[in-house]
Amino acid sequence: MSNWNTSLSSRLIGAITVIAAAAVLLSFLFYFARDIPFGTLLLTKLAVAVVAGYLAIGIISNQIKRGISRTSGAERGATVATAFRFIGYIILAFVVLGLVGITGTQLLAGGTFTGLVLGLASQQTLSNVFAGLLILTSRPFLVGSRITISTWQWGFALPSYPPKFFSDNLLIPGYTGVVEDIRLNYTTIRLDDGIQVKVPNSIVIQASVVDHSTSERLVRVRYDVAKPVDTTALARALHDVVARNASVSKPETVAVYFENITPTDVIVVVEAFCKGAYEAPARSSMLLDIENTVTELKENQKKR
Repeated sequence: MSNWNTSLSSRLIGAITVIAAAAVLLSFLFYFARDIPFGTLLLTKLAVAVVAGYLAIGIISNQIKRGISRTSGAERGATVATAFRFIGYIILAFVVLGLVGITGTQLLAGGTFTGLVLGLASQQTLSNVFAGLLILTSRPFLVGSRITISTWQWGFALPSYPPKFFSDNLLIPGYTGVVEDIRLNYTTIRLDDGIQVKVPNSIVIQASVVDHSTSERLVRVRYDVAKPVDTTALARALHDVVARNASVSKPETVAVYFENITPTDVIVVVEAFCKGAYEAPARSSMLLDIENTVTELKENQKKR
């Protein structure tokens, strides 16, 4: 707690120092305005306003994020901080326009300026900004959500995926991970393998977003059992052992199917709703129970 207070104090002191320095510099410029060419004075004022505003917005938004995250959670803290940055940059833009001498009436009535804005909005940079605003307001996902982004721009194909053998289930080509931050230009995602990816907001807004932030999910397990085997006893035993598995959230949803039966093998499918947003832990636990049950069933058949 003391470290956080120290960090907060140091950042606030830094922000106040930057603002004070900008105020002193502007006062100096206004005092000696007669000795400085108008063009140079205006450019200096704009530079000071942009730098001081940008630093102040960044420092204050970070403190807002830390403070709200500690009391209301990381998701709300990041959302409020992002909203503050957007609003702060808009205010800063109006301040800069005011220094240039453009009033609100001129801004709204200026057809040339409106055309310029619309033209620039088609460019990549501003399209990312507008997409970020849309993500913030429509909220297709939140900071902290585990999602999969599937988009035609960055698609890829997997050569194989062992748990899906003998299956017609669809794979979702995309990037799966936890959303860490939503900024003006990029959405930052920490992939499941630990790699950080920054996706342009203009790409995110066009992509299909699969939200994995759920307390439970359906998990399917396939297992190959060599013959001879009593299929009726096998189905009953697998149903009972999986229903007692600690990962299963709803025992009543356990179902056992035979996906394929050949002269030498029986391919069995077991599915159930399991706890958590990740499939691998529940799949592993179910497979271990199935393996032990099949082994025990085989041994009992040999004794008969």
